[in-house]
Amino acid sequence: MGDFDVQDARDLLAKQKAEVAQHQQLISKMKRIAQNPNMDKEDYEVMDFLKTAAARQEKAKRLGLQPGRFYSLFILLL
Repeated sequence: MGDFDVQDARDLLAKQKAEVAQHQQLISKMKRIAQNPNMDKEDYEVMDFLKTAAARQEKAKRLGLQPGRFYSLFILLL
């Protein structure tokens, strides 16, 4: 394995860790929304993010591309 391969593996790992952290943060926000009947500004931002993610996944599906790893979960929750 060369230096470039090692760097690619490190970059991929960092990207995957960031995706998981973002996913966990979004899940915690969604749980808070479900438990709190009153909507605030942050709740609307999360809802907008989920709608955008759904649109991105639909576009990727139409184009025959591989959608993001966690977006399918978000679609199920909508």
